[in-house]
Parts: sequence; structure tokens; C-alpha cells
Amino acid sequence: MRKGLLFVLADGGRARFVERDVETGAFVTLEAIDNAASLRRLRRELRASPPARTFNSVGRLRHAVGREDYLRPAKEAFVATIASRAVELVRRRGLQGVVLAAPPQLIGPLRRRFRDGRVALVARTIGKDLTREPDHALDTWFERLGRGRLLGPLTGYSS
Repeated sequence: MRKGLLFVLADGGRARFVERDVETGAFVTLEAIDNAASLRRLRRELRASPPARTFNSVGRLRHAVGREDYLRPAKEAFVATIASRAVELVRRRGLQGVVLAAPPQLIGPLRRRFRDGRVALVARTIGKDLTREPDHALDTWFERLGRGRLLGPLTGYSS
């Protein structure tokens, strides 16, 4: 079994799966998923059909009739896709676990998905969107994690 970690960099619309090269120590993107176009399309559709309006029975006030949040289920489905793909990569490549780097509001749902899969160990989490960071710049964010080993608790990072 390889002793490396899979670095999952995600936000609401994009994800990258990155691994540290065993020989050079450089980060290498294995795969990227871009869901931003479908989210833009969904937002455009939602703006094209504004919510219905209703009048207050007393007075002249008008209110928007409750619209469901259609973006949340779309993002939750994307989180499920990210987690299942990461679990598959960990299994296939024989990695030790994953390190999650995502905005704080996405860390919890991602962690739950990994816990549900009972396969990939979440070694660390970093509450930062690193999806647009180039591979060579990731070293500054992950240098404290060592060369793919699971370390003890790190200050400044949530685990």
C-alpha cells in the first residue's frame, strides 16, 4: 500500500484531486471536475422565473411566495460526486487517506460523505478554497503536513 494522501480541493462548483509525487515531492493534479457551468445554468433559469407575489390581506404589502432553494440540492449532489470519486481514487491508488481543502461551509458536508463511505480516512481539513491555486503554489499551504504522512493535530487547521 502506498502511504500517500489524496488532497481534495473543492468549492461549490469545482473540485481537484491532487497527489504529492513520491519521487519529486511536487503536487500533481490527478483529476478535475467542473460543475460551475451547470450551476450558472441553474441560476439563470431561477432568475428567469421569479417567485410569485401575493398581497397582504390587510394593507398594501406584497410578499414573494416561498421558493425552494434549488441550488442547495445541486451543490449537495456535487459534494456526493466529489466524495465518491475521492473514495474511488483512494482505493485504486492505495492511498492512506484524504486531506480536504474547501470553504468552511463545505467541510462539514464533505466530511459526512466520507464518514458514510467508511473507506477514506479524512486526515486533515483546511477551511480554504484552493481550487484555483496552481499545483506549484500548493506546497505553501500543505508544507506542514509532511510528505504524505498522517501527523498529529496541527494548529491553524481543523481536523
